[in-house]
Amino acid sequence: MAVKPPAFPWARNLDAEKLAAFIEDLWGAASGGDDLKALDAIEKVIAEHRPTRACPLNAKQLKVLNLLAAGETYESAAKRLGFSATSVKNFCSEIYTRLGVRNAPHAVALGVQYGWLSDIRIPEAVITPVTHPPRTWREIYRKSAAQMREQPGVPVEIGPYVSISGARNAAKRMRKGLWEEFRPAGAFDAKSQRTDAGYFVIVACYVGEPVNDAERAAQ
Repeated sequence: MAVKPPAFPWARNLDAEKLAAFIEDLWGAASGGDDLKALDAIEKVIAEHRPTRACPLNAKQLKVLNLLAAGETYESAAKRLGFSATSVKNFCSEIYTRLGVRNAPHAVALGVQYGWLSDIRIPEAVITPVTHPPRTWREIYRKSAAQMREQPGVPVEIGPYVSISGARNAAKRMRKGLWEEFRPAGAFDAKSQRTDAGYFVIVACYVGEPVNDAERAAQ
């Protein structure tokens, strides 16, 4: 599981007294309610405790930096601002000089650190899942089936699949035992589902080999 980055990286540089005061004030603001008024109180606390530094950039430079922070390129930022790409590059050079940095990531990091990027609008990331070649898929299925047989009833996630049809077809083949690893038919339960990231997976588990008519009669 990926480690999530800290929400307040700058707070880790505070001394013990300032950190305690920040947490206490934040706790007090957060316990005041669950509406926009409470959110405004939390943001006020963050702004009060965040390290301050006068922003050396003018309004146009800040606009460019906000766009870079949102993932815009020189060309796409130029279109949004009505400038040429060359003008945006020149703005960036001025930004780097004024901030004493060498590239956009460092400039954006400083902007976040000191709260200068108030207009930033970060678009939702579109994650493209890594696809597997046929031989790799068969190995994944073999290992997944073995894992499920060792722990009957415990679901295992298999994927990712780029399309819902690919996931559905694979789940159907598992349920029907059309692959050797999942025989006999009915020994595995499998269903496809969409993840929050936009791709698809199969959630499957081993339910046990079905009882045939002869075994049922002998019981």
